[in-house]
Amino acid sequence: MNAAVRRNLYANHGVNMLLREMLTHESELLPEYDQNLGFRYPEAERFLSGPVTETLYIIRQLYESGILLKKYRDKAVACPSCLSPAVSVKYLCVSCSSSNIEKRRIVQHTCGFSDVEESFVREGEYICPKCKENVAKTDLQNAVLNFKCRECGESFEQPTWMHSCRKCKFNFTLNEASFIDVFSYVLSSDVRSELEGSRTSATPFRLRLEELGFKVAASTSLMGKSGSPQPFDLTAKGKVNGRDFVMALDLVCSTQLVDVIAVSTLMGKLIDTGANIGILVTIPGMSQAGKALAELYDIVVIEGDSASAAADEFERRLTVVVQKAGVR
Repeated sequence: MNAAVRRNLYANHGVNMLLREMLTHESELLPEYDQNLGFRYPEAERFLSGPVTETLYIIRQLYESGILLKKYRDKAVACPSCLSPAVSVKYLCVSCSSSNIEKRRIVQHTCGFSDVEESFVREGEYICPKCKENVAKTDLQNAVLNFKCRECGESFEQPTWMHSCRKCKFNFTLNEASFIDVFSYVLSSDVRSELEGSRTSATPFRLRLEELGFKVAASTSLMGKSGSPQPFDLTAKGKVNGRDFVMALDLVCSTQLVDVIAVSTLMGKLIDTGANIGILVTIPGMSQAGKALAELYDIVVIEGDSASAAADEFERRLTVVVQKAGVR
């Protein structure tokens, strides 16, 4: 999968929240069987809006892009006709293949006679049908389990069986069955390092803001007017010129110049939350198209070949940025 798809996934608000949750709590996306939908991932559905099929599609994209890794969990029988895992087993008569069978417990009297327990009951008393002696129920010994077909009357020790698809009603044998692997998903090691590196790289920016008297929170979110929390790498709250002031900062580390997607993503979050100013720290830097869009949206772009270089640039420009925002 190309880099553009991976960037689009990172820019998705729900994906962003899901990955942060998986990193913070060392969590794993576990499958859960749903009779109508098959295997689904409820933990991912908490963050990815839309129908279950859309969530499954995004999870597949996250896997194909290398963001998530699969872990084998189980093997499920699937219908060879429609590939649904909504499969049950039918137990059938060995003679006529009817499913109208009953399981019976065969008991034996000391005289050697054996039959179902009900055959020993006569008017509320236990009497052996063969020797006609009265017997106690405790005298009857378990012999074997037995099955009887209510359709043809055949008795047998073991029924035959057949798989049945509850979705398309197709019946099939074990040899005809399809099998599907069931997986859970975890963060890949490189993505985990990337996310953890972003947290560490944000430390210099947090310290500088705290020196200016701001109350700073890392890897947090601001509640938006939409009713959804919007995630940021840093938020800083304080007073500027006597007025409440909120700054939101996102840090994007990449192996190439950061493009317009990061700018539009941050802008959407800023509009929803009403933050006074947005800062986008880009390592190693921002593309020309991204810079033009950021200028249009009045987003401050901080560039640097490394986190320390970006922190130096941030410190150099921070006072002017805050003062400018405070007089708007």
